[in-house]
Amino acid sequence: MENGEKMLAFGVDIPLVEVILIFSIVIFILLVESILIIILLVKQLQKTKNVGILLEKLSQTLLEIKKAEIDELDKLRTR
Repeated sequence: MENGEKMLAFGVDIPLVEVILIFSIVIFILLVESILIIILLVKQLQKTKNVGILLEKLSQTLLEIKKAEIDELDKLRTR
């Protein structure tokens, strides 16, 4: 029995090719999960950026409304 092609794990001979195949499958699954997580993070980052832009527009609009209200109140006072 040639021991070059087998690996001893917990006293059991396991063919080395099967171990490499299992490791490669696990690494592939982890790679796919990593890519999916990166894609989801990029999408979330874009959504967060859009929310920030919309919030800035909202605050500018509110400031314009307040300024218009103040101008209107000043006009009413001068009468």
